[in-house]
Amino acid sequence: MPEPLKSVDKQTGHRTKAERAAREKAEESMTRKSSTRMRAPAWLSDAALEEWRFVLRRAKGIELLDPLDTTLLAVYCDAAAKYRQASEGLVVIGKDGEPVASDDAIKSLQSWGRLLLQYADKLGLSRSARARLAKRRADDTLDTFGEEFDG
Repeated sequence: MPEPLKSVDKQTGHRTKAERAAREKAEESMTRKSSTRMRAPAWLSDAALEEWRFVLRRAKGIELLDPLDTTLLAVYCDAAAKYRQASEGLVVIGKDGEPVASDDAIKSLQSWGRLLLQYADKLGLSRSARARLAKRRADDTLDTFGEEFDG
């Protein structure tokens, strides 16, 4: 089980003042400064569109999703809808969109689940992905090696 995300004020360890300030700035940058509107693609099914709205409601207020992520989020929502459909009564949806024999139900469900986790990680929808984003932003802010030698 992943460790919960800790804000910088609750972290212990040896951090320089610059590292701490960079981490705080990175955490602040996760807050949306202006609103952006993402529009769902027309090809999304009703169930996927429901997931789309759910994710956008939950992600509101943090700087996480961008209109450039539209297709990636749409694929995630489509996979989530198919996972939900497959899990309800273990009706498996094959690659062609048709029901598959129930013997393959568990394997299909696991495949959809793995796909969901991969897309959630890419989109920053998991705690660990958001923690990595904050760390990366902090590290980018600290990347000043050699500046004191520039004349």
